[in-house]
Amino acid sequence: MKLPRIGALALVAAGLSGVNFTMAAEPPFRSLAVGATPESVVPGFDGKLYVTLMGTKREKGDGDGKVVVVDGDKVTVFTEGLDDPKGIVFVGGKLITTDFDKLWAIDAKGTKTLLAGPESFPARPRFLNDVVVEPGAKTILVTDMGDLPAMFDAKGAFWALDSEQAKNLPPLGRVYRVTLDGKISVAIDYQSENPNPNGVDALADGTILTAEFFRGRLLAWKNGKWQTLSDDHRSADGIVHDNAGNFYVTEVRTGRVWQVKATGEKHLLANLQSAADLHLDETKHQLIVPDSKAGMLVFIPLAK
Repeated sequence: MKLPRIGALALVAAGLSGVNFTMAAEPPFRSLAVGATPESVVPGFDGKLYVTLMGTKREKGDGDGKVVVVDGDKVTVFTEGLDDPKGIVFVGGKLITTDFDKLWAIDAKGTKTLLAGPESFPARPRFLNDVVVEPGAKTILVTDMGDLPAMFDAKGAFWALDSEQAKNLPPLGRVYRVTLDGKISVAIDYQSENPNPNGVDALADGTILTAEFFRGRLLAWKNGKWQTLSDDHRSADGIVHDNAGNFYVTEVRTGRVWQVKATGEKHLLANLQSAADLHLDETKHQLIVPDSKAGMLVFIPLAK
């Protein structure tokens, strides 16, 4: 995820600016150039991969955001005229993606229709980001990252976790539930444990997972209570789970891609330039990770 310009700063990882990125060498994984600042990827129509490109300007109204389709090694534009598309899912025969403060639905011809604008939310969204389809495929979950400027100092670096700014960080992040016809309710309201949710995932038992961006914790929300699954993931971006109970998380500022076992044990799988919102392909035993700064999709094999 990349963030928009805030005052004089261009914060581009998780979608924030290029500050503090790990400049890793090209990983020994297959990669495919897809365009400027890819953020999220999902299989969609005909099983092809659809990737959101946030573009280069990163501002409301710039219109340089796109969705591209990947067919083998061929990449073509599927939908144009978006501003800053980020999370994307395929459900109900349509692609749904976030774009600053709105949600778009995109049909098989690439035509976009507004699913929900800012006025449809209980409170005007600050920065919509990740999306996931809930079990049953009748609703999706959408994160609003909350107060972005409050996370950073004047140079665009995170405030230290023991700083007064961190202690007083306003918890204005939310997780919304959205029906496929655009009706919106609050799934997780403002919570001090979850001030800046980025990635979101949903388990079969109703548990909601969030990748909290500022403090860098993987959190599980069930029956009104939080559980920390893993920490030390500042700039956490995407989170997914597999059928064996493992979790996978990306960090956009560090470029790290992790596997987190159900026991809490962590394994570093890759170190990219800026690892964004990932997709798990269990059939092919791989993660597909957009590297926003490199403009690539990276295919990371997993042990069988």
